[in-house]
Amino acid sequence: AEVDAVRVDDRHGGEVATRHLLQAGYRRIACITGPAGASTSEERLAGYRAALHSARRDGVTADDAYVRHADFRVEGGRAAMRDLLALPEPPDAVFVANNLMTIGVLDALGEVGRTPPGVGVLSFGDVPWASLVRPSLTAVELPSYELGRTAADLLLQRMEGSGSPLQTVVLRTTLQIRESTAGPATG
Repeated sequence: AEVDAVRVDDRHGGEVATRHLLQAGYRRIACITGPAGASTSEERLAGYRAALHSARRDGVTADDAYVRHADFRVEGGRAAMRDLLALPEPPDAVFVANNLMTIGVLDALGEVGRTPPGVGVLSFGDVPWASLVRPSLTAVELPSYELGRTAADLLLQRMEGSGSPLQTVVLRTTLQIRESTAGPATG
């Protein structure tokens, strides 16, 4: 059945996140996204790729060797980051497609004595603890309140018998810049 929908612009969020990492001076930027085929995974990855593609003229490599698909869970993020750290030229930053995988990424970095912002970490999905950890975590913030309010408004319109055509409302994310993306380690 066809229904109204409210969703987040995942592609835009991925692009803004990756562009921020580029502007902070990172050049080997990895992306740990969710399962292949999941729309949120693919859209966030598409945004990451778009930002890297537009930065190629600045000597940035858009290389799928830095892309990992995982399961949106802590262990998936940990395993993907361990794999990336084993590369001959490991990434100097990572865009992580959700906050649970970010916990695993931070854990894997800690195992080898690497910490943000020396290795930049940016999470898709802000969480209350993001500003409490040290260094505080830069994150793409989802418009959670706006998602709920918009969905409720659409539902109420339908319940009142609104004959309007079906709608898909796409909401933008915002970037909460904190310490984890202050710039790459030098030397």
